[in-house]
Amino acid sequence: MIYPALIARLSNVGAVFLLMLLSACSSAPVAQQAQQYDFGPLATNTSAPAGTRKLQISIAEISIPPALDSNAMLYRLQYDNVQQLKAYSLHRWSMPPAQLLLQRLKAGLVAQGADVLTNSDGAANLPLLRLELDEFSQIFSSASLSNAHISLRASVIKDRKLLAQKSFQQKIPASTADAPGGARAMREAADASIIEIQNWIMSLPLK
Repeated sequence: MIYPALIARLSNVGAVFLLMLLSACSSAPVAQQAQQYDFGPLATNTSAPAGTRKLQISIAEISIPPALDSNAMLYRLQYDNVQQLKAYSLHRWSMPPAQLLLQRLKAGLVAQGADVLTNSDGAANLPLLRLELDEFSQIFSSASLSNAHISLRASVIKDRKLLAQKSFQQKIPASTADAPGGARAMREAADASIIEIQNWIMSLPLK
């Protein structure tokens, strides 16, 4: 015979166990969600200064090494093995870096009053800008310090003749030593690179 007092005690034990189980479930870590990044909206103060000459230029697709042919957000550990590219597992670009750069460059030049065409438009009489992207990664000098690095080469060609060529490098400190901080720093480095390229193109004697 099971006495009422024993049944009540067993019920209390079961209730306590159930509360412990629910508490454990509520304190379990929540799975992190994948994040995507782009460069955000273009700054609005990019209009061409008064007296700036009209630029007309064609832009080719940016050449990249195989390692940059993806949406991966890449980083290097300078204090471990700087020659090894690593990728964040939950953080990615919305499109490959070369496409983000090309989109940003076109928007910046148009905001400066330039007429921009793609190489496929067949404007053979316009100067052609070719870019080669060598580095686009967040480099950690220590576990708590990192910089965005962008390295590329620009060439301007017309009538199959090289008119000018220049290398551009940017190194921007990240505000935080993680993917979000790296994404912000990469955007700043990209914008700084694009401004330098724009100023360089405008200084060339193009017709």
